[in-house]
Amino acid sequence: MKRKAISLMTAALVCASAWTAPVQAASFAAVQPYLTDYKIGFTDGNKLVTKAEYDAFDYSAQAVIVTKAGKKGLLDVRTGQEITSAVWDEIEIPGSKQIAIVRKGGWFQYIDLTTKKLSATKFAGAHSYYLSPDYDPVIVMSGQTSMLLDSTGKVLIPPFAGKLSIVPLIPSEAKGDQEAKETRYVVATTAKAMTVYDPATFTPRFSLPGATLIPNEGGPKTAYFKVRLGGKEGLVDVNGQYVLPAQFKAIYTWNQGYFQLAGANGVGLWKDGQLLAEPLYAEVGFEHNNPDLYWTLSKDVMIYHSIAKGTSHALKKGADYLHDSYVLGQDPHTGLYGVVQVGKGVVIPFEYPRVEGTPFSRLLVRSDGKKTILPAWGKAIIEPDFWFDSLTPLGSDSMQSVKDGSKIGLYSEREGLLLAPVENRVIRYEEASGQVVVTEPGGSVLRFGGISGKKESDHNVRPLSEKLNAVNEVGKGSVLVDRSTDKPISKRYAYVYVEDASKLIVAVDGQTADLYTPEGMLLTTDVKLARWQERSDAPPVTIMQVGEAFYTLGAKEGTNKRAFIRIADGQLQAASEFAYREAVEIAVGEQKAVVAMRADGTFDVWAREGSRLVQKLANVTGYETASDFDKLLVQTKDGWDVYSSSLERITTGNYPSLKPLPQRDERPDVVVYQDKQTGLYGLLAADGRQLTAPKYEVIKPSREVFPGLWQHDDTQPPFAFAIKDQFGYLDPEGKELFTTKFLTKKPVITHRPLQLQSFEAYTTLMKQNPLELVDFGKPYSWSGMGSSESKFYANLALYLGLPQGAGKAEVFAALAAKGAIKPDEKRADMSDEDMYRLAYFMATGKTSQAMTAGELTEWARKRGIVPERGGISYYMTMDLYAEYHQMFFAELLRSQAGKKIAKPKVLKAGELSPAQKEMVETMLLVNGKQANQLPLPLPQAEWNRGVQQFLTAYQKQAAGLLAAYVQQAGK
Repeated sequence: MKRKAISLMTAALVCASAWTAPVQAASFAAVQPYLTDYKIGFTDGNKLVTKAEYDAFDYSAQAVIVTKAGKKGLLDVRTGQEITSAVWDEIEIPGSKQIAIVRKGGWFQYIDLTTKKLSATKFAGAHSYYLSPDYDPVIVMSGQTSMLLDSTGKVLIPPFAGKLSIVPLIPSEAKGDQEAKETRYVVATTAKAMTVYDPATFTPRFSLPGATLIPNEGGPKTAYFKVRLGGKEGLVDVNGQYVLPAQFKAIYTWNQGYFQLAGANGVGLWKDGQLLAEPLYAEVGFEHNNPDLYWTLSKDVMIYHSIAKGTSHALKKGADYLHDSYVLGQDPHTGLYGVVQVGKGVVIPFEYPRVEGTPFSRLLVRSDGKKTILPAWGKAIIEPDFWFDSLTPLGSDSMQSVKDGSKIGLYSEREGLLLAPVENRVIRYEEASGQVVVTEPGGSVLRFGGISGKKESDHNVRPLSEKLNAVNEVGKGSVLVDRSTDKPISKRYAYVYVEDASKLIVAVDGQTADLYTPEGMLLTTDVKLARWQERSDAPPVTIMQVGEAFYTLGAKEGTNKRAFIRIADGQLQAASEFAYREAVEIAVGEQKAVVAMRADGTFDVWAREGSRLVQKLANVTGYETASDFDKLLVQTKDGWDVYSSSLERITTGNYPSLKPLPQRDERPDVVVYQDKQTGLYGLLAADGRQLTAPKYEVIKPSREVFPGLWQHDDTQPPFAFAIKDQFGYLDPEGKELFTTKFLTKKPVITHRPLQLQSFEAYTTLMKQNPLELVDFGKPYSWSGMGSSESKFYANLALYLGLPQGAGKAEVFAALAAKGAIKPDEKRADMSDEDMYRLAYFMATGKTSQAMTAGELTEWARKRGIVPERGGISYYMTMDLYAEYHQMFFAELLRSQAGKKIAKPKVLKAGELSPAQKEMVETMLLVNGKQANQLPLPLPQAEWNRGVQQFLTAYQKQAAGLLAAYVQQAGK
């Protein structure tokens, strides 16, 4: 008795330690998950209704499917009461209704979630099927005993000894139409009969005594049940009538409504109620592209039949169906080749001894060796009227050069013979235009489409406006032509197009473009429009409409910097300094802003005010938007703040981080903020009001913490938090709804082996930013906060041993003096070519002046330092000088490897950068799980303990890791 009292008291203390009374009591309409010791339990908001012992879960309308140690169980979704313990291999709740299908090993049962009862019978299979929009999915439980029920638990067909099948049939009038709508029938097969049920009422439609169903699983669509009776097969319609008596060894369902019949003496064909061929033949078949035609083969004779015409044509075995109703074959008696049109007769006499070519390009050959081409798909086949010795493809098989002696002609698969063979004609394929170019004996030039075969011009005229045409000359480009005078008014461009919104004409030439009015006035003189060649998701020049005006990016000769250009009243005006690399429109709620990126990776943000773009924010280092979030989060060197859709500053916190949390049901969005002093988190309203104090170590959307909530209803508390050893929920206004113990025992923290092969994050960080892990013996700095451009040139100055304070000009001069880059007085910025030349100098100690740009790029590609770029999204997040930093430090590390100058940095737990912390988290294991994949991060104290353990081991092996990386990178 005493022992029992102590046991109960211990249990009470355990419960108390796992539960903290909520600040505000909340009764949840459905049980909600909580997290303790990284295991999942459930609460009703007032108490813990289960222990934290599950690994995952999924909600349905009636139950929660929980997973524990790889097995699944069920809880009542309203009370958390256990319906069945976690002993099942699989659980499915079709339609999220009242029936759960459970599997253990190879046996299935079902649970009625209303009564909580498990079926006594075990089944060999269980499947849910969608029958029609008029009825819920049905569930077939099958085995020696089968039954049918729906997802609400209603029994549609009681248990019986036999098999249930779902058979889809199309209407018989569809005649094998593969697009025809199917009706799904339920068929029960027992030892005595086959019974077909009505798909709406589930009452018997008909029964066939002694018959069994032959499934058509995955076969072509059909209108008939295939059945076996007395060891023979037949076909039955939806009314239970035999359309083919059960007297065949086998019946095979084919497309287009055909059935192959196997009998004792051969095979035959049946279709749409007609016995087309008795089962007496060696082979039968039909033409898929012309279902009116079928064929039979007996011995060496192949007979083609037309169902509609009732005609037949005998050919030797091996005949080729061409197209429409044309068949190429041999006369059974003479063996000579010809063509017959089934249903009409002979179209090419059977008098040719040989056939050449592929099935798609057949050549008839005369007795004297001359050849002709049989017309291709869709063309009428008639007796040939031209002959030749040989043919040569021109670009593709669509066009052929035909040679008859010394005469040359041109043949098109689509158009037939274009040019009869003549002497002294020259024919070639022009790859640049995709055209076939013919030079006639008299010197005139003809052009034909390389695929179409149609005659084309070398001048393609396209209207641009009422006054202008674009005339494209093949292989040379386009010019603008005045339609009234037919005279060119522009130079030649790569291509020309009309911009949709402004109706201005954009003429692209290399990396820049000119702009013309619809009347032909050139608007771009000193300033050209800027173009990104790599953009495949938008026109090459972006023109944004702002009120009545239009804006784009412009560039001046001699600089790769861009400026905003305003287009209004037929004039171009610079609307900003020439300082940008690219710009993009972003949506902030219902407003639009424009973000422009400078060469150093910082951003300026511009707003639309009337018909003007106005710079509102400068030197922005990061920004974030989210769909359904009508604010802009902006990062400067001081931190993050919230801005309105009109780019007015809402908060003044200069927060270390902000994250938007859009809500559903038109509730105001909230933002997670981080406090500068404590590093803890809280919630802000989108209007800047502080909803909670900064007291949480983490706040995340509940669906991010528990992926099993992704389809749950809106009663779910939107946010989950953790603070020290507490887990809890917040409502949309930031009020605490529930708290409980997050950790009741110290987590087991280990780490992966510290080997380069298993330390992928180390290799990635070394490629992206080796300064995070390597000390190069000089005070180099990376391109984090501040100007990556200025840091890059400062790093080069350090490398070159220049005096402190040396700038870009001094760096260029020193590099040119050493022969590392080519001298260029106009150079304003480093280019990719400059960086490759610098890398070559660092790697070899030699100049690359004798190498062409192409040779140099190929060397850099083999070296692995050519960045992969593409798409506007990439360019708007790219920091060009960060890429140049990567190239520089990659070569610095290689060049210093033998000198033992580069050493691993000492990493300290309290001073880890975000990149270092991210690397470490990929290696830490918490209770066997990777730290960066935990639903909630470790409390700070536990994190510090685990990190210190890892860093102690890391520092012992850092030198070996660095040496292994350098060796690998040098290969």
